[in-house]
Amino acid sequence: MPRIKVLVADASETRRSALRDGLVRLGCQVLAEANSVPDMLRKVRTVLPDLVIIDEGLEGGNALEAARIIESDDLAAILIMVRRRDNPDLKEFHYCFYPVTETSLVAAVDAALLYRERIRGLRKEVQKLKETLNTRKVVEKAKGILMKTMNLDEEQAHRLIQKQSMNKGIPVREVARAIILTYEIGKETKD
Repeated sequence: MPRIKVLVADASETRRSALRDGLVRLGCQVLAEANSVPDMLRKVRTVLPDLVIIDEGLEGGNALEAARIIESDDLAAILIMVRRRDNPDLKEFHYCFYPVTETSLVAAVDAALLYRERIRGLRKEVQKLKETLNTRKVVEKAKGILMKTMNLDEEQAHRLIQKQSMNKGIPVREVARAIILTYEIGKETKD
């Protein structure tokens, strides 16, 4: 297991100590420990761990809500330590049952880190798709302007945008934005 930086959040010193010892034996680096939700949230933003291990009963607030914050801000992978499986909110996170064994800890840590990487990959893919869709919308609007003002068909308008992009060495999206801006400025001066 590569050197993973961990924050352990549990109100019980005994459980924190047991987790810390197990993690160190596995080659992890325990950067910090927290005994409450506010303490954990402060430390996760300062020590920047790869993984936060949170006791579901952590005092000082809702541990699962804090885990959602950490995950949505992409601060760290989350592993929730639980005693029972009856909490429906646990479906959102990787979790590990007490008492912890090294085998279960290794599997849970690996799964939590893998899940985070998959989520990061999906977020990047979604962002790329949003940019592609936005580019397509801008290009369609620019083609519409060219078709209207220059009496071109759609294919000719598209080729003109592509040609300008290649001649100027700038992305098609920027050419389309320039066409839209020029049209809007021209329209404003006529009004």
